[in-house]
Amino acid sequence: MSRVFRIEKITYAGEQWLLTSHDMHALGKLDTGPIPHPETIQMLQQQGYEVLNYRQDVAKYEGCNQTVDKRGIHIFVGFKKAHAKIIQFLGL
Repeated sequence: MSRVFRIEKITYAGEQWLLTSHDMHALGKLDTGPIPHPETIQMLQQQGYEVLNYRQDVAKYEGCNQTVDKRGIHIFVGFKKAHAKIIQFLGL
C-alpha cells in the first residue's frame, strides 16, 4: 500500500486528492537529469510563489541563463516586462 504524504481539499470544487508514495515515484521518473546544453535555456522564475520553491529550479537549471525576480504569485508577475529579455535570448 502507498504511504500518503498529503491530503489536499480543493475548496471551490469540493474535491479531495491524495499525494502518495506511488505518485512520488512516478514524478521522480519524470526527472530529466542534468541539462545537456544549459546555454539553450532561459529560466524565468519568481521567488514569491508560495507553493513551489524557486530554489529547486535555480539549482536544477544551474548553468542556464537565469532571471530570478523577488515578486510572484500563482502567475508570473510582470511577464510583459520579461518580453525584451526573451526576445534578446532568442536572438529575434
